[in-house]
Amino acid sequence: MPHPPLFVYLVNGIVFCAPAFGQTNAASTEEIDNIVVSASRSPIAQVNIGSSVTVITREQIELRQARYVTDLLRSVPGFTVSHVGTTGSQTQVRVRGSEANHVLVLIDGVRANDPASGDEFRWELLSTSNIERIEIVRGPQSSLWGSDAVSAVVHVITRSGSDRPGINAYVEGGSNSTLNGGLNGGTGGDTWSLAFGLERLDTGGTNISRNGSEDDESDMTTASLSAQLQPSGNLTLKFGLRAVDAYSQFDPVDFTVSGLPEDGDAASDSERFYWNAGVTLSTFDGRILHRIDARSLESDNRNLIDGSLNSSTASDRKTFAYQADIQVGENLLTMAIEHERTRFEQRGTIGFGDPNQDQNMRVNSVIADFQGKSIDRLTWLLSARYDDNSDFDNAVSGRLSLAYHFSNTTLIRANVGTGRKAPTFTERFGFFPGQFIGNPDLKPEKSISYDVGIDQMLLNDTVELQLAVYYQDLEDEINGFVFDPDTFLFTAENVDGASTRKGLEMSATLNFTENLSFGGTYTYTDSTEKDGLGGDVRELRRPRHSGSLNSSYRFLDERANLIVVADYGGTSTDIFFPPFPAPLEIVSLESYWLLDLTASYYINQNTNIFVRGNNLLDEDYEQVFGYRTPGRSAYAGFRVSFGK
Repeated sequence: MPHPPLFVYLVNGIVFCAPAFGQTNAASTEEIDNIVVSASRSPIAQVNIGSSVTVITREQIELRQARYVTDLLRSVPGFTVSHVGTTGSQTQVRVRGSEANHVLVLIDGVRANDPASGDEFRWELLSTSNIERIEIVRGPQSSLWGSDAVSAVVHVITRSGSDRPGINAYVEGGSNSTLNGGLNGGTGGDTWSLAFGLERLDTGGTNISRNGSEDDESDMTTASLSAQLQPSGNLTLKFGLRAVDAYSQFDPVDFTVSGLPEDGDAASDSERFYWNAGVTLSTFDGRILHRIDARSLESDNRNLIDGSLNSSTASDRKTFAYQADIQVGENLLTMAIEHERTRFEQRGTIGFGDPNQDQNMRVNSVIADFQGKSIDRLTWLLSARYDDNSDFDNAVSGRLSLAYHFSNTTLIRANVGTGRKAPTFTERFGFFPGQFIGNPDLKPEKSISYDVGIDQMLLNDTVELQLAVYYQDLEDEINGFVFDPDTFLFTAENVDGASTRKGLEMSATLNFTENLSFGGTYTYTDSTEKDGLGGDVRELRRPRHSGSLNSSYRFLDERANLIVVADYGGTSTDIFFPPFPAPLEIVSLESYWLLDLTASYYINQNTNIFVRGNNLLDEDYEQVFGYRTPGRSAYAGFRVSFGK
């Protein structure tokens, strides 16, 4: 049986709020230099962004010793993360109660959401080994980045080379026969740089199903390479590539007896290949900056039963863009054009329908983005995008973002924007024997979102507070659980009326001393959709209440560090499909606490040893009904560096 399709296993989880204003105090030169490249079409200082922004740095990644990016995203405002079982299994992320394919992921500028996986990003294929920085911008960003950027953009920026050569390596082992190792390095000169990364992660896994004893193992290999050349002072050439090869076992659902996952020999085999190439040219004494970029994603997803190929999906997406950044006094006007071509392929066994197909789509876009900086204390961002789509009506999306510095310690933010999400190839044309048939007549989902917030520093900047509230109306939401009486299969349909997502994000951090800090967060999410009778019902796998507590302590002359994080996921609902002819059921997922601890120590400047424990309370919890998650685990390792 093929891997459960993504429109069936929608997942959600837990949230943390790490305050963005920790990097946005207008009084600090260091913080003003904190530039974000994802909140506008051109880089902008974080103090001038009206959207809620979180930046995760390389230092934070190494202090947490997190192996997957999703381990860090649990600590980001408005985010919910869910795993379908054990390490390496299908993972989904939602932001502010949205759908998983409403979050756009960029990797070094490449659109990384997979058209062959329901336009979702495959989070289980993203490790932290070669990542330098993660930028997260919440709220509607479709006017900048197009479809998928309805609720947030996550931009993963990998490590680059340097004019000082250096290499670092790490090895880690621990519970569930886990072995993880990586090697990263870079070199360069005055006008060039080169960087590479290589990582391998193997784990024996745990048992996904409630019954049985078979552990579901997984492995992943990630390799990356980037280069930059500056042949003259005003010309820069860049190139980068990234490849991922992953294998993960899973337990198929027993549709005839229990309706739940049962031990079985099923697995998924996935490959990803990303590349980007670009030219940047500065003219008119730097007043106009020209950029030409080419970017590509290729994906291949294969489902195996008893070691043999059962079904597969594949896609490739090519994007070509030209952009001009034009200085207009203190302001900046950006104009861009993009051409994007996407191919989708599905292969499977013919039986009561043919899943084999090839589909294509193209989008031509014109984007305008204006950074207004000429008004004292106020920065405003105004953007608009026009999309000419080969398969849908042409569309315009827009955004207005305001950041007002009421004082050196108070920042007020406000945003309004529209979003647009095109139906996926799976929703339109997908076919899964005995389960789902696509609907080619679907319309794009459309949304309008509002959010306001305030960031406040108190007690000589030792206390950081952040508050944000948001509201979103989503029209023509696509429901992938609609029963088709003609085929006796499920299909997808646009829902009448508007679905709403609204909520509150709060966080507080106390920097007790230079070496000791405490933090706490709370998130409220209310996400509803229309049922078959037109009433509002709670959307699945969105806990209303979630939050986190955390503490960080440096000691022994700052050579040792201890971090404790306790994430809370509140109760939520899920859907259960019992064997025919019983009707589907809405079930409850219980609340839980996840307690993680990481300790590290620098033996010398180049050698660091660390230990970490996950789920130390050994919580027995499920983020998707019927799928068990890992219990208590512990790991230890060391990291060494040479040069730099």
